[in-house]
Amino acid sequence: MAQYNVAVVGLGKIGLPLAAQFASCGLRVTGCDISQEVVDTVNAGHSHIKEEPGLAELVAQGVADGLLSATTDTPGAVSRSNVVVVIVPLMVDESHNMDYRAVDAATRSVAQGLQPGTLVIYETTLPVGTTRSRFGPVLSEISGLELGRDFCLAFSPERVYSGRIFRDLHEYPKIIGGVTEDCTERAFGFYSAALNGAAVMAVRN
Repeated sequence: MAQYNVAVVGLGKIGLPLAAQFASCGLRVTGCDISQEVVDTVNAGHSHIKEEPGLAELVAQGVADGLLSATTDTPGAVSRSNVVVVIVPLMVDESHNMDYRAVDAATRSVAQGLQPGTLVIYETTLPVGTTRSRFGPVLSEISGLELGRDFCLAFSPERVYSGRIFRDLHEYPKIIGGVTEDCTERAFGFYSAALNGAAVMAVRN
């Protein structure tokens, strides 16, 4: 299995379970969040999310094993990682307008630490084409790296529900797609290792 150092950007109701799941498969994971309280709680071996069965135990084990930690320094964590998973909220108002502020801010932070050879994956559910057309150019411009040559970009929209995330990760195949064939293959390899044998389905270009 390839050696993965993973930065999970966003430690909310889905981000923290994903980080704990990856650590449970032996991957070294740094969770990134803007909340110092969330970071301190995770580093103490506890979960700030109480309604997810099995999460507290996985967080405690991951921290005890030295595989899971947290930080508010997203660029620093990204610079030490070869896989970055972005899972921050995309808000929609009553008029169905998209509020990209959180995802845009996370993308800029990722770009500031992005290194050659890194795979960036968006798990936030986004409108079709957003990963390629909105976030790819920002990552390239800020990092100075060329998409598809210097770093890979992929998407894998969440297919889980709070309160049953670990069950859903294994019940529903993980759908992935990359902006190039190589990006798709790299994302396929990552999730195959990170989901402990769960089904992974690639969407080919």
